[in-house]
Amino acid sequence: MKRPLAIGVIFLLVGMAAGCSYLQKKDEPPPLPPIEETKPPLTMKSEYFKSYPWLELTKPKKDGNDPDTITYTAKDGDTLVTVAEKIMGDPGLAKGLADFNQLPSDSSLAPGDKVIIPYPIIGMSSRIMIKSKGDKEFGDPKPFPPLFTKGDEYKLRFESNVNGYCYVFRKETKGVAILYPAQVKKGKKGKTPQPLPLDSGKIKAHDPIEIPIGTKGTKYDPKKAGDTLMVFLSLKPISELERLREKTSIAVDEVEEVMHRVKEGEILNEPPYHLLRITDPAEIMGFSLNIDG
Repeated sequence: MKRPLAIGVIFLLVGMAAGCSYLQKKDEPPPLPPIEETKPPLTMKSEYFKSYPWLELTKPKKDGNDPDTITYTAKDGDTLVTVAEKIMGDPGLAKGLADFNQLPSDSSLAPGDKVIIPYPIIGMSSRIMIKSKGDKEFGDPKPFPPLFTKGDEYKLRFESNVNGYCYVFRKETKGVAILYPAQVKKGKKGKTPQPLPLDSGKIKAHDPIEIPIGTKGTKYDPKKAGDTLMVFLSLKPISELERLREKTSIAVDEVEEVMHRVKEGEILNEPPYHLLRITDPAEIMGFSLNIDG
C-alpha cells in the first residue's frame, strides 16, 4: 500500500507545481514585440527640384516622436555624405541634412550616432505649352494659369520626381472627363485589351507626360472658361480612380470624393511645383489648376 501511496503523492506534487507555474505565467505580462527600425517608403533623387526644401521643415524632435521623420543609426564607416546617398538618394544633400540635425557639415559619425531624416517628398510640376495660330511648334512649357488668344492650341505637361501613378481629370459644367490615363476600352467578348505604357497611368521619375498624346494639341475654347483640372499623384494605384476609367460617364462628386482623401500638409505649392512630404506609400497628393480662362 505504501508504494501506490508514494506514487500518488508524487503525481499530486507535480500537478501542484504545474498549476502554480500556470498561475504565475498567467499573471505575467505578454512579451513585447521586437523593436524594428522604421524605414522610409522610398529613396528620393533630388536633381529634379534642385534642392531639398530644408528651410520649410520644422526642426526634428530628438526624442524620436516626430511622425514626419525617421531615425537612422550610424554604422561603422558612415558619414553624413554616405547617409544622404544611402537613404535620400543624393550625397549632395549632406549639407542640408547636417543643418537639419544642427551638425557641422563635415561632422564625422561614430557607430551608434543618431541622424534624423525627414520622410521623402513626392512632387509634380505642371506646365502648359501653347501653339498660336500660324506657329509650327508648341512654345516652351510655362506655369499655370495660361493666357490664351483665339486660335491657340495647347498641351499639358506633367513631370514627377518619383515613380508612381498619375491621374488627370477635367472638371466641366456637365461632369468630369478623364484626360490621363486613357479610359479602359473593352475588347471582343468583354475582354480588356492590354494597355499601352502611355495608357496605364504609371509614370517614371523625371519622364514627362504630355496631354494629349501625339502631335496635335487641344483647341482653346472660350466657352469652356472656368473649367479646372484635378491632378492626382500616388506611389500606388488609386483604386477609386482606376474604377472611374471603366465608366462612360463620371460625376463630379466621384472625383471630389478622392480629393477629400488627399493628404494635407504641403511643403510647397507654388507654380509650377507641388510638393508633399509622405509617410506612407498609399498617401495621395492632389491639386487643382485653372484652365481656359
